[in-house]
Amino acid sequence: MNLITTRLTTLLLGCTVTMGATALPCQRAAAQGGPAVVMVTEVQQLDLAAEQSFVANVRPRRRSTIGSAVFGRVEEFLVDAGQAVQKDQPLAQLRVKTIGIEIAAAEAELRLRRAELAELQNGSRPAEIALAKATAESAEAARQYAEAKFRRFERLFDNLSGASQDEFEAARAEALKAAAEVAIADSSFELATEGPRAERIEQAAAQVAVSEQTVEGLRDRFGKYTIRCPFDGYVAAELTETGAWVNQGDLVAEVVEIDPVEVEVFVPQSNIRFVETGMEVHVAVEALDGEVFTGKVDQVIPVADERSRTFPVRVVVPNPKVAGRARLLPGMLAKVALPSGESKPRWMVPKDALQLGGPTPVIWKVVDGKAVVVPIRTGPSSGALISIAPIEPEAIQQGDAIITRGNERVRPGQSVVLAK
Repeated sequence: MNLITTRLTTLLLGCTVTMGATALPCQRAAAQGGPAVVMVTEVQQLDLAAEQSFVANVRPRRRSTIGSAVFGRVEEFLVDAGQAVQKDQPLAQLRVKTIGIEIAAAEAELRLRRAELAELQNGSRPAEIALAKATAESAEAARQYAEAKFRRFERLFDNLSGASQDEFEAARAEALKAAAEVAIADSSFELATEGPRAERIEQAAAQVAVSEQTVEGLRDRFGKYTIRCPFDGYVAAELTETGAWVNQGDLVAEVVEIDPVEVEVFVPQSNIRFVETGMEVHVAVEALDGEVFTGKVDQVIPVADERSRTFPVRVVVPNPKVAGRARLLPGMLAKVALPSGESKPRWMVPKDALQLGGPTPVIWKVVDGKAVVVPIRTGPSSGALISIAPIEPEAIQQGDAIITRGNERVRPGQSVVLAK
């Protein structure tokens, strides 16, 4: 037993003896106490960096000041400040009667354009084609009659057999008119048979498309008369009220997202090189009695403040509701533990293994069924584990059994048994 261990043992036992007389009283005390029932764990070696705590602020993960995309009168304001809201939940409803009338008129216009297009696409009906055919046949019969009449007058006129010049000219005019009417009737029959031109159908289709877009635009505008929440969160501020008139762009409400929250910490330039995106860090919140939360580094802003030479680092921390409300609130003060050096292998034990109060912290390890005290120095921690360094070299090895429960009752050299 070395000098430091002997002095520490003397202090723990309350023995006021010299160095040479320490072992016998201690052994006698251990024998009188009997074996101690303890729980143990093994020493681990983990890579861990030294840490430093920095003051930080809790902020909303997202903050949105929501404005109106249209003008109108607020018919209903549907939320209150502090109220929890969900994505797409209505915040305010504007009056929609006028836009409803415009949509109805546009939909009627669309129906008209679609009917016109369908009429062109369907072409002529059989009855229309039959009528055109009959008209063409009638015109042809009239032409034949007029042609025959003109020939008779032509012979009479040529033979000077009683047909005057006027009668001859009139018969010729009737024949020409009948031929023209035949041409008109044939064209009408041909158009009725072939149907409308492709260009007319395309024009009608374009008019339908224009009407459809008009209706779609009005319906989209109609949806903007209901102002909705963009994400899950809480109403931070009411910026209008029922009955108020809002113009396009006027603010209606402010909404914040606080699950997760964002913790912003400003890291000095000497430490920023040890901070990496995605690393897990611990955040202690003073308002919650120093309770520690686990978060991840989400952003390392690569531009420092020129006066303080600090870089903004944003840590995202989950913030689920407990008993119906979020625990971390924007504006709370926090401390973020961030690495301040390179990661290196360290001996790690549970914090419960430490005994404090003496000149130096100690742990108890079990060797051959007996408790042996080991003075240590402590280092950075990680959750429930803390790094240690033995004062005496080689006093700790990986796999050593360290007492974590019952260590407040053991004495050096005392036999121990493991709790079941």
